[in-house]
Amino acid sequence: MYRLLIVDDEYHIREGLKLMVAESGLSVEVSDVAEDGATALRLYTEQRPDMILLDINLPDMSGLDVAKTIREKDQRTPLLFLTGYESMTYIRQAVSLQAVDYLLKPVTSGDFEAALSRAEDRIAQWRRSEEDAIHRHRSLEPLYREHLLLDLLQQRRPAAEVIREMDGLGFFGETSEPPYTVLCCELEEASQQEATATSKPHGSMHKSSHVFAGLAGEAAAAAGAKAHSAAVSRDRRVVLLATASCRAAERMAQQIRQAVQERLSQGLSIGISRPVQRMEQLPEAYEEAVQAAEHRGWVGYSQIIPYESIQAAELNSNQLLEKELLMITEIRAGNDAAVHAILQEWSGQLAGLPVKQVKMIVTQLVLFVMRIVQSDASVGQTSMQEQDPLLELSRLRHGPEMIDYVSRYFVRVGRHVRESREKVIPRKFQRAKEWIREHLQEDGGLNRLAEYMNMSPKYLSARFKQVTGESFADYQTRVRFERARELLLDPNRKVAEVAEVVGFTDTNYFSIAFKKYTGLTPTEFRKTFL
Repeated sequence: MYRLLIVDDEYHIREGLKLMVAESGLSVEVSDVAEDGATALRLYTEQRPDMILLDINLPDMSGLDVAKTIREKDQRTPLLFLTGYESMTYIRQAVSLQAVDYLLKPVTSGDFEAALSRAEDRIAQWRRSEEDAIHRHRSLEPLYREHLLLDLLQQRRPAAEVIREMDGLGFFGETSEPPYTVLCCELEEASQQEATATSKPHGSMHKSSHVFAGLAGEAAAAAGAKAHSAAVSRDRRVVLLATASCRAAERMAQQIRQAVQERLSQGLSIGISRPVQRMEQLPEAYEEAVQAAEHRGWVGYSQIIPYESIQAAELNSNQLLEKELLMITEIRAGNDAAVHAILQEWSGQLAGLPVKQVKMIVTQLVLFVMRIVQSDASVGQTSMQEQDPLLELSRLRHGPEMIDYVSRYFVRVGRHVRESREKVIPRKFQRAKEWIREHLQEDGGLNRLAEYMNMSPKYLSARFKQVTGESFADYQTRVRFERARELLLDPNRKVAEVAEVVGFTDTNYFSIAFKKYTGLTPTEFRKTFL
């Protein structure tokens, strides 16, 4: 039976509708009634009826407003509207809310039954679609299991929804219990391996996709646990362990690493999360495992890295690295005073950290700054005459001298950026560049800038390239993607938001254009630099 919620402020109408439902002979029953919008929303949340009949004129709010609130959470539940007014405005709003029908009072039993039948058909269509999707997934069950695991760990869908599907699939079986642990496994490139010099990267990469899941399952079974794995990317695999203690998880990680080295001739670094007791906590555990694995560049490749071993360092590093984007912005702008002020505070915090951690942090920031120098056209024409700062850093052994060298390097870069731009760009065209950076979201391009500069578009185009060395279009494109790279380094910003800020209305087109310009998709860029 389909459950119907009736919402109307008139008692006699509610009772009449209940009687029509009972006499209709349809597979519909009235689950509850409400006389106002607030009660309707509460009953909807508590009971999740299969269909809802809404009077538009309610004492506390419009039935259309109730429907809008429901549609924010639920696009499927059939909605029927009932009103005494034949208003085109109401009808258009009802259509926009995907209403099944719009009934006028007094409604006849025939019209009401026909509307309920259409609601039944709508539900049946949705359910057939769901069943077809499930059937397609189950026909490719191994891939379906991988997708479910990644949906949960990467929060691609609500956790409760994914866990229900896992339970329906018998994901772990009846014997599996917490704790749950996540392993993030990074297959190493040949150049990064110390003990696998004879590796065969081309053949083994293809082979690893088919073999890795079996190796993880064998290691887990040997320890009396359950394991499910999924391929996150070309070189990253994730393993979810159930019924595995901390020691058992480390033993399984060692066995997986050894098996991969022997059977795939590849090195493997594995980050291990802390164990969690509930599956809803697995996204956090996944983040911990990823953070641990990404420390392999410091602790060494082909290592087992528990999250606890890096946790203390992460707490200090995160506070320091929050200043990265601000400092990079000021360096790019050639703002000497701001760079100096940020460096003073940043250097003071660095001074309290172990030497290894200082080197890791300053090296990361130097890489960002070097990219500024390499990508800035005006700086590239008169590049800084000094040795590779990364080479200089590699020769330093003490924290204070690293901090001092890096601080002086950043100040020099900021000053050089500013002086280089001042030499090659007249003030008027400096204003043009600033205008472009400030209007990335707007249409109009060259014509809008010409109006701002009081020049003809043709003259502006020719003069812009003569003065700056770049055409207007090339400069605008470069600034768009420089700004996009900066914004993508903020993990709290969504890719769609970044696309909009830099003037792309279509997120997919932005991703294609970003990859064409940088060689990486926005997601790949984040994985590389965050």
